[in-house]
Amino acid sequence: MIELEHIYLSYTKEFYTLEDVSLHIKKGENVVLYGLDESGKSSLIRILAGLETPTEGTYFLKGHKVKKIDAKNDISIGYMSSKGIFFEKKTVRQNLEYVLKIRKVPKDIRAKKVDVTILQYGLDEIKDKKICELSNFERVKVEIARLSLRPVELFLIDCDFNAFNEKEQKVLVKDIMSLIKTNKATSIIATNDDKLINVLGNRYIKMEYGVAINE
Repeated sequence: MIELEHIYLSYTKEFYTLEDVSLHIKKGENVVLYGLDESGKSSLIRILAGLETPTEGTYFLKGHKVKKIDAKNDISIGYMSSKGIFFEKKTVRQNLEYVLKIRKVPKDIRAKKVDVTILQYGLDEIKDKKICELSNFERVKVEIARLSLRPVELFLIDCDFNAFNEKEQKVLVKDIMSLIKTNKATSIIATNDDKLINVLGNRYIKMEYGVAINE
């Protein structure tokens, strides 16, 4: 499904953020990228999501060379970062509704779907809060809930699980893994917590100084 051939990423002439990364990820695989901060995990996820362009190398997605990802026609990607991208001044409900609105889901059906999602993910107490008022844990919960509102073929998740306490971490991991299973999706999850490797995937790749080490 995904093939990376000799990927390099550099923001300066002196330093490579990613260096000669070659990977092959099959459809349906659940892959974990793990390593310390600044190891290149996030940069690799951003290339896969089409948010960064490699300095060198080739990216193949579903057999086609990727120049720019067309998320509507090529593949349905669910990208999730620790910070999240939201309408910060709008409420949780409004942010969830927007996902369905741009897909032209009728207003009455849209409202029902969002109501169910709010209950499913335990967002009832914060549904009318603005995103900018939420804690980091609440923001990630909303991110996961938002991804549940549409079919996703490939999940690309860059989440700092160590930023949460044990109880919060368990909730987020459970919801993420349930979402991947429901969609029967391929997933690539970046983490710096090696205790989560076997929980988050069935294959892991160590990132170290911008180099991917298959294990």
